[in-house]
Amino acid sequence: MENWFYNPNIQFHMWDSSHLLTIFIIVVLLILIFTLRKRLTPFRRPIRLIIGVLLILSRLSLDLWYITTDQWTAQSSLPLELCSIASLLAGVMLLTKSRFLFEVLYFIAISGAVMAIVTPDLYFGFPQYRYIQFFFDHFLLILAPLLMIWLYHYQLTWRSVFKSLLFLNGLAGVVFIINQLISANYMFLREKPSGASLLDVLGPYPYYLLSLEFIALSLFFLLYLPVFNSGVKR
Repeated sequence: MENWFYNPNIQFHMWDSSHLLTIFIIVVLLILIFTLRKRLTPFRRPIRLIIGVLLILSRLSLDLWYITTDQWTAQSSLPLELCSIASLLAGVMLLTKSRFLFEVLYFIAISGAVMAIVTPDLYFGFPQYRYIQFFFDHFLLILAPLLMIWLYHYQLTWRSVFKSLLFLNGLAGVVFIINQLISANYMFLREKPSGASLLDVLGPYPYYLLSLEFIALSLFFLLYLPVFNSGVKR
């Protein structure tokens, strides 16, 4: 196959020039869309639908990539990682304008995607398909709930923080059971990722899971601050 599609020799290196440039591009795009939000409002319906479809297609294309490159396994390829689940739910949220999904995804999707972008659990480097799909998908994952605020004026309250935390724990409980049944490690609920990640400073298993609870709650409150300070109320 062509090098852009699958080449294990082109590996990802965290915080190298391509990684930093990718982060820069994502930040610039988000700032640009925020700046143009009023001009984009008349086109909000097609924008919402297109991005919703792209989120779902992005995940489906990853499945095709797994199958085409003979890498698909039940232990690593099911859409059970937090960002994979969030991507599919974000697609549904945009297509249906679900306010419940918006509330939980604003916190879960943005915090999870930001952490994934900064410290990716990624093997394949630029310019391969997996690299592009990974960062494109996480960019859309951050953008999806923000669009509902910028273009549709969806609102949040402090209750949304705890609703999101309960949803996340319920989701983790289901994934944990699946992990036990198929000997997998989705959402890193059985052990830390093999590569470097933020989990390395949170202690051994299972104590890092408890640390993640406090980090998630802290991140959710941090994400609520811009909404709270803007005076947005439900």
